[in-house]
Amino acid sequence: MTGTQGALGRLYRAAPAVQDSVLATALLLPDLFLFSDFALPHVGLADRLVTVGYAVLGYAALSARRRAPRAVFGYVWAHALGGELLTAAGMFDYSPTLALLVALYTVAALGNARWAGLALASVTVPVALSVRAALADVPAEERLTSLIGVACFYGLLNLEVWAVGRWARAGRAAALRDRLALARAQEEVLSERARTARELHDIVANAVTVMVLQAGGARRVLRTDPDRVEQALDQIESSGRTAVAELRHMLLVLRTDGERFAAEGPGFGLADLDPLLNGVRQAGLDAQVEVTGVPAVLTRSVDLTAYRLVQEALTNAAKHAGPGAATVVRLDWHGSGGRLRIEVGDDGRGIPATARSELSTGHGLMGLRERVAGCGGTFDAGPTGDGGFRVAATLPTQGHFRQEAAS
Repeated sequence: MTGTQGALGRLYRAAPAVQDSVLATALLLPDLFLFSDFALPHVGLADRLVTVGYAVLGYAALSARRRAPRAVFGYVWAHALGGELLTAAGMFDYSPTLALLVALYTVAALGNARWAGLALASVTVPVALSVRAALADVPAEERLTSLIGVACFYGLLNLEVWAVGRWARAGRAAALRDRLALARAQEEVLSERARTARELHDIVANAVTVMVLQAGGARRVLRTDPDRVEQALDQIESSGRTAVAELRHMLLVLRTDGERFAAEGPGFGLADLDPLLNGVRQAGLDAQVEVTGVPAVLTRSVDLTAYRLVQEALTNAAKHAGPGAATVVRLDWHGSGGRLRIEVGDDGRGIPATARSELSTGHGLMGLRERVAGCGGTFDAGPTGDGGFRVAATLPTQGHFRQEAAS
């Protein structure tokens, strides 16, 4: 039993052509014994060799049935038709049947509905000849009954093989749809994880960075300027409360219907820049805002992306340029095609502090690039010629979204 199972396992892992060759060999003898005079005692050796040779010509094509199902079916169909005609001419007595059934199943299982239907219709020709040959020696009074029985046998046999092939095709198609649906679901899960990671980075890393910088500034003036210490502590408390509120909102989004809650719940946008600017100013950054043009309506996702971009850029300026660096946030609503241009740049002339590099997670700009691309915008960041650093993005407004949808 173990040896048989091992042989079956090796056959299962073999190439399709090898499997089909084994199948053809296994069906050759039953086809000869059931549908020819090969096994009859009065048949001579020469006639048997002719019958076997002709049968091999048909079964040899089955090794390529999965590579070229339609061509193999056409060849096997012609082989079966030739066998019937040669039988009628008295060359031998052989009605090729099993090879044609295998070829019919293959076309039904691998071909489209049109080719499967043509194959089923075409087998009626050799089947009709097989029925005619089977009735050749039947007495006249029994011919009608035999005709009905033989026709039903061959007709139902071919129809059932064809139906099993179509059922197998439908099963494979359903399995493929399931695999594609699973792949899409896994991709959505990975995308959601990436989005969640970006949100957590923006909420936690930026808030903690500002709080650490404010605490460092408060320590430096602890004994000389108590008022500034109190302001820094107030700002640290405010930043902490804001971060906790954002985290609570995000957890609720993850635990409930995210799309609905995200649309209804509170969010951040460009209207919330003032508290953000006050926070980095308390950390020592000289941050200013320049607005040109008339503000347009932004979708919630674009508005949040714009806020996160300014937040990340200001936090980077606070970390790397240092206190005292002049930073300008530019909001240009004159962008072509109804787009908002955002630029955040610093002059790089703040107080240097190498310890601030420990505050960097290394994923901020990469996350911004993904955010902006997800909203249909463009992103750019890099050093400027005067030693500073600039972060810029172009985002679509709601009117631009409507224009794209209409086009």
